[in-house]
Amino acid sequence: IEDPEEYIQELGIGRLAEVINEMDSDDAVDLLEDVDEKVKNQLRPILDEDLKADIRLINSYDDDEIGSLITNNYISISRNLTIRQAMHELVQQAGEKDNISTLYVVDDDERFCGAIDLKDLIIARADEKLEKLIARNYPYVTDHEKISDCIDRIVDYAERSLPVLNDAGKLVGIITSSDVVELVDDEMGDDYAKLGG
Repeated sequence: IEDPEEYIQELGIGRLAEVINEMDSDDAVDLLEDVDEKVKNQLRPILDEDLKADIRLINSYDDDEIGSLITNNYISISRNLTIRQAMHELVQQAGEKDNISTLYVVDDDERFCGAIDLKDLIIARADEKLEKLIARNYPYVTDHEKISDCIDRIVDYAERSLPVLNDAGKLVGIITSSDVVELVDDEMGDDYAKLGG
């Protein structure tokens, strides 16, 4: 929505907070950028604490850094789980997350270990080791990388989503293919503008 003010007045602050609390964190950040400071001040006390933490994290990055595009809409599981426990964790998290085609695997310190394709988890036998399913060479980007420096690499990976890691190797979020499409579109628009100039 390019001009949310009209909708905000119609919804009221309470209902608006309910809507924002249901949004992905990156979408909530985008919406709040277009909202009047007075409205933001009214919203802050009634937004979910987890969402506020995600918004603070995303806003801590510069606009030209990958971290400014992350979302928390992904499934993360521990590498220590059994296949059965991983399936249970998937079912529990899928109620709130809809990017479920890839499960991101972390260790006890939340460091990224690799990824598991949903299909592989579904067809795995209960007695198999989860470790066997983890793609350890799964591509990733880091949170402080400049978007312009890694956009070609991201496109080449051709994944639906990519994990975004901090300097310590911890999973801080993901960047989705729709974000990548937007990035490429923006980049091409800039290129055409320069060419036209």
